[in-house]
Amino acid sequence: YRADFPSGLQKDAVFVDMGPTFYQIAEDILEKQIQLVISSLKEAIDSADGFENTHQSQQYEAAKFSVEQVIFILEKVHIMWEPYMPALTYKRSMRITLDYVFSRITKDMLLLDDMAAEETLQLQRLIHLMLENLSSLFESFIAKVDGKDKVLNHMLWAQLDEMLPSLRKFRKLADLFDMPLKSITEAWESGELIHCGFTSNE
Repeated sequence: YRADFPSGLQKDAVFVDMGPTFYQIAEDILEKQIQLVISSLKEAIDSADGFENTHQSQQYEAAKFSVEQVIFILEKVHIMWEPYMPALTYKRSMRITLDYVFSRITKDMLLLDDMAAEETLQLQRLIHLMLENLSSLFESFIAKVDGKDKVLNHMLWAQLDEMLPSLRKFRKLADLFDMPLKSITEAWESGELIHCGFTSNE
């Protein structure tokens, strides 16, 4: 822009590119915002007490309330962020947030030992409860696929699994809770569980 200044100012004007500075300020603020959200989510998940003993009515209700709190926080963040953030920034921020949620809950559930049959079904219900109630948030990640702005279910999950590997593992965990040992072993030997992010110890 120097050439556009009057000749008398061109020698005295100091040109500073403020773009990188403002960009870094914005990134710092965004990171703090994401960490605040994750802190709230951590508190909500902690209240589930590790998702232990969900075959007992009181423990199941506590775990369900925890999941509902997580859903509420995520939906609130979705409503606040999506209209104001650039699309790529929104997706990056929401991906970090969702990855924390799915990874943390999956980790807690995998740490459970010696589960009762009813307990596995209750844990499966909790996973399905979360997935069903986050459908509008998931759709905000995916481009519309037809003129009626509807997303085909199989395409939705395929794209989400690629964007969020922790979601693929979370969804597969729900299946594992309802599978016999033989089927789980076959899924491991076929490489399916490795593809979903499971380790041999898990």
